[in-house]
Amino acid sequence: MSKTGSITVRKYSVEARVGWRKRGSMLSMTALVGGILLFTCVVGFAGYMLLAQQKRGQTDSDEVALNVAKLMNGDDRVGQMNNVVERCRELVYVSRTNLTKANNLTNPLFQPLAQQLLDESRANSAIVENERANQLNLTTLRVKNFINQHNESTRTGSRLTLPFFQTQFPVIQEADFGAIAGVQCNVQNLQVIPELKDYDMSQHYIQPGSNLYMGNINAKLPAPDSDLNFMLASLPANVGGSVAPVRLANPEVFIQTAPVMKRNEQTHTRPTHLPAAIQLIENMDVAGGSNQGTIRLSATATADGGLPPP
Repeated sequence: MSKTGSITVRKYSVEARVGWRKRGSMLSMTALVGGILLFTCVVGFAGYMLLAQQKRGQTDSDEVALNVAKLMNGDDRVGQMNNVVERCRELVYVSRTNLTKANNLTNPLFQPLAQQLLDESRANSAIVENERANQLNLTTLRVKNFINQHNESTRTGSRLTLPFFQTQFPVIQEADFGAIAGVQCNVQNLQVIPELKDYDMSQHYIQPGSNLYMGNINAKLPAPDSDLNFMLASLPANVGGSVAPVRLANPEVFIQTAPVMKRNEQTHTRPTHLPAAIQLIENMDVAGGSNQGTIRLSATATADGGLPPP
């Protein structure tokens, strides 16, 4: 074979090897790009599933919080109790005023009757306070039982199972009684006793303009009846006969009054006033491959408002 033919064969052989190398590099590059795209799709899909499960869990938490809020003012128990407490307070004040007037009379016949009426009104205030405490215990018990039943009925195992992603059912870990900032009591000062209204205004018991009593206060009377407690709970008042429904609220406006559950264990703390709002925190366990984590879901709800007084 001539040198020219040998050179030509070597040239084609070198070009063939270079071509195969180029094709191999292109295939490797294509495989690398395909792998990156596949990995990106998997990560994106996992992120999408995580957000979707978080949204689904948040919806469930909101529904649970609304159901708990319905228990707190069922049949207008808080609103009626506020009205009874305020009327009892007025009765004690009027009875004390009548006794003072009877003591100033020259005829002592009215003094025993005025004293009897005052004693009865003070005794009635103690009965009302005992019933308020009973309603407080009943509300606390109902809410705790609801939380226990919810956690016990929550299905075990995975809520969503994929080869690279798993989520568990959310479970209530913490619950707090409270009130919504800026919400007064549903009871309005009737303005039939000017002296009592002036006293209440001086003690900042009444919201100027609306004449509603402030929420979550102990509206004590002046001495010698200052030993009595008149606890008025925060509850939305009706507006023109329209009652505010059970609804969700922003967690920023929630004011905690007493914990119901902490770290999945019930507490023995009881709130001072009848609660009108609840805040729940649920944990939803998430696993992605060998990594595990927990999504915390928070929901705040307030009870419906008070009905118009009879």
